[in-house]
This record gives sequence, structure tokens and C-alpha cells, in this order.
Amino acid sequence: MNPRGAEKEYLQDGLRSGLKLDARFDALTPHLHVSWISWDSGFRGSGLRVGDRVIAIDGQPVVKPPDLATTQRTVPFMLGQYAENQTWDKQGRKEGDKVQVRIVRRREPGEGWEEHEFSGALLHERTWSIADTTRQLIGPGGPERMGRDGFDEAWMSWLEKRVFDWERLLDSTFGAWRTSRGTRAELANHLKHKARVDFLVEHYPGPFATAMREDWETVHACLEGDLVTLPADALEFRTRGEEQVKAIGLQAAAAWKALLEARAGETLGAFPVVDPFRGDRSAVTGKLVSLPTLTQREWLVDMGKGYLAWNQSGAWVFCPANTPAMNKVFSAMQRYQKRVAPSVRLDIAVLGRILPDPRLLAGSGRTAAGLEVEPVAALVGGVVCVDVSDPSEGGPRFAGEETLSQESFGAPADDASPREVLTAMISAVKRGDQETWNGLFANWRAVPDADRPIYYPVWTWNGRDSEWVRARGLILGKVLDARVRWMGEARVVIRGDEAPGLPRVEEVELELDHVGLFEGQTRTFNSVDVRRRWTVQRRNGGPWRITSEQSL
Repeated sequence: MNPRGAEKEYLQDGLRSGLKLDARFDALTPHLHVSWISWDSGFRGSGLRVGDRVIAIDGQPVVKPPDLATTQRTVPFMLGQYAENQTWDKQGRKEGDKVQVRIVRRREPGEGWEEHEFSGALLHERTWSIADTTRQLIGPGGPERMGRDGFDEAWMSWLEKRVFDWERLLDSTFGAWRTSRGTRAELANHLKHKARVDFLVEHYPGPFATAMREDWETVHACLEGDLVTLPADALEFRTRGEEQVKAIGLQAAAAWKALLEARAGETLGAFPVVDPFRGDRSAVTGKLVSLPTLTQREWLVDMGKGYLAWNQSGAWVFCPANTPAMNKVFSAMQRYQKRVAPSVRLDIAVLGRILPDPRLLAGSGRTAAGLEVEPVAALVGGVVCVDVSDPSEGGPRFAGEETLSQESFGAPADDASPREVLTAMISAVKRGDQETWNGLFANWRAVPDADRPIYYPVWTWNGRDSEWVRARGLILGKVLDARVRWMGEARVVIRGDEAPGLPRVEEVELELDHVGLFEGQTRTFNSVDVRRRWTVQRRNGGPWRITSEQSL
């Protein structure tokens, strides 16, 4: 027996589908996007999903209205819109009548789209309350709309917020797999609501509780990601990389020791404690000084310029960070990041030659006067040893650089599919093959535009080197693997006949799954650091090339 007493049901005028659909007429195929399916919708259990694209209703295709005025006049009365009940009244529909929809959804994992047909009943909207009271319920046997049951907000307020969040997360276009917040952060927030869903199922069993549990579980599965089994040799590239980092690190330590020993005769044995303006600098000018490891937090900034700054017993020694000599050090460090490991601590030890002129710095909240040095050699992060005097072409090499060899596997065949091109890009990142990686990106740009084509025959990606380092950092860090989950169909971006000299440009959209390790399990995930959606294009039937400017 219900301890609250008898419940009373009220039927509202007008029929409803319980669907929330967004009209997307400018898509390649005009459709109504399924944004949400209400807990009491007649389409519950039909197989229809949030994210599906409705392309026909009761056999009638969804078409784009001819103009804005027609759109504004007709859309409110379509399926899933606020005035749909007027359409059902005009058609003489009654409760229980079925509405059939034909939809398309992505074939995931896989390629292209698949069509399905589903049908759901039209129902009157209903409200429930405890008999002889004004206390309304959410569904038969459900909780009171304004009740809290010990939780921090009313059930109706909680429901509205959950629908708002879950609609956003399940949306296949802008959902959790596209948002910057990332699936793991969203999952942690989602888990906070499990206790309330469990309480609802236990204390208010019924259609509302059942629907909320199903929705919670659907969102949970979406955010948790797919469980992935990696091959036994999947992380072999990391092992090779770790061995290379260790080998270069040992060579750096040996080279630094050898440099200090070779220059010991002209190196001061102690920190130069000399008044930079009043003292006699002649005894130290031109001498070398071995300056210990310095972190970037210990740098000083004066007039927007950075200075490595060492201090001992009140005496200062400075090394400007933007001199030609230091630029050679940083250039070698960047080559190390591209060829060996992307992560290098910016801790710098310097063997420097004392210059004749002192320097006064007034920055970083303090004033300091000291001697200035020009680096002869430097050790960065304990792994990048650079002899600035090394005359090697392209700048001084870091210790061990000459031992590095990188085989370039090259781009796949010109007739390779977009999926194969993107897979080759991932493989190049794993192997550390930047030459191949660079060659897989387009050197042109074609931008879809409804009114006129936008085409750049020459396109330069200025941040390519930094994105390469980011890609290597991801694949050696939080990303264990990446693989193509879905590939769309080719669409024409530029026909080629719009203006003389334009090529025919086609485009394909793809989505990647990124795999990470979470609580001991390898699962797919999304975050602000990785890119899920990718586009590739080709000109005049040539090879496909990546047009998304992103690392991984």
C-alpha cells in the first residue's frame, strides 16, 4: 500500500511525441537531430537514440524549406517541436497512434552511415499528484516534484539539470567526445549522481525511476569509454624511446664532464665575488666560470627580457637568454625534443666566459648588479649537453646527436584511403618519424563555403614543429594508442568549375579514438589535449592529405 495515499492522474490536452529535435537543414542531408527522448515518451524502448538524424517522418522526407519565412512558419509544428500537438490535431490522430521515423546514424566503429526505422506512440502529457492534495509527483509512484528526500535540491530541479547535462553529453555532434572538459572529468562529476539514482530506483520504483537509471547508465557508458585490449607489442615504441633517452643522457653526462676537465686550466675555481662597478674586474674578465644548475624560476626579467641569474654571497652573474650563443643552446634542445624526447626540464648549468662590461638589472621586483657571461657550453635538463663552439652545420650538436638515425618510411601510396593516411600519421608519431608526419599534411587549404569557394593554393602551417613535439609528448605520456574509429563519406568542397584555375577538392571527416590507462584499464577517452575529429582533403583525385592542424 502506498503510504502517501492514493495518486491521481491528469491528462493534458494535445498529443506529444516526447522527443526534442533540432532542425538542421543546412547539413549535407537535411534532418532533425534527436537531442533528447523524454522519460515518458512513446519512443522509449523503440531503439531511437540521442544523436540520431531523422530524415523522414511517416514516409515523408525531411526537406529544407525554401526560405526563412517558410522555415519560421512551419518548423514549430514539426515532430519534436513545441507546437507539434497542433499537427496531430489536424491529422485527427489519437492517443496510441504510431509515428514512424527513418533515421541515419554513424556506423561505429566502421565507415559511413546506416539507416533504421523506428516507431513510437503519441501520448497525452500527464501529471500526477497525491489525491486530495496539490503535491505533484514525477510519474506514477514517483517522487514529489518539490520533495528533496534529504538531498540538496528538489527532484524536479535535479531532473531538469540532469536532462540538460545528459543531452549535451550524449549529443553526437557537440557531446562529451567533442568538448574540451574531457570524458574523465565529466565521468567523475557524473558518478556523483549515482547515489541519487539508486535512491530513486529503491524508493520510487516505476517508469520514471527506470528511465532515469537507463539514462544514467547510458551516459556512464559513454563517458567511461570503450575497453580496449592492446596487442602485446603495442608499447614497444615506448621501450625503444626510453632506451634512447637513457643512452643520450649518459653521453650528455660524459660530455659535460669532459668539457669541464678540458677547460679546467682557464676556469675560476670559485664563484667570482667582485663588485661589478667599483671592483677590479681585470682578474676575472675573459676567464671561464662553471655556474651550477639553475631552474627557470630563478631567472630574472628586465625590460621584458630573460636572464639566467646566479647569486652567491650577494654577488651576481648574469647570462642573457636571447644571445646568439644561448640561441644555439636552445636550438639544440629543440632538436633533442623533436628527435629524442619531447620533455626536457629547463634546468641549465653553464660554462661561461666572463665579459668585460657589468650589467645592472632592475626587474622581477628587485635591483641587481653583476658580471655578465657568454656561454661556452651548457647542460640542459641533465640530458642535453651543448658545446657552443662546435662548428657543426646547422648549429652545435648536442652530445650523442650524431649517433641518432631515423629511417623515414614515407607517405603511403597515392591511392591510400583517408583511413590509411591517418593511420600512417599515428604510426609516424610512434616511430618519431617527423619527415613522414610532415608530408602527410596538406600544403593547401580549401574552406567549405555556401556562397563561394575559398581556396589557398599554398598554405604554411607555422606551428608544425611545436605540434610535432606535442604529439610525441602525448604518445609517450597520456595516450597509449590512437586509432581511426569512424570514417565518413567524401563530399565535394570545391567543384572546380566555379572559377578558372580552381581544382576539384573533396573532403572526408574521420574520428579517432585515443586510448589511455585509467584505474588499471585501457579505455578510450577524450580531453582538451587530443583531437577526435579530423578532416582530410584531396585535389583533382590526387592523394589524400590531412587538413586538421593538430598534433594528435
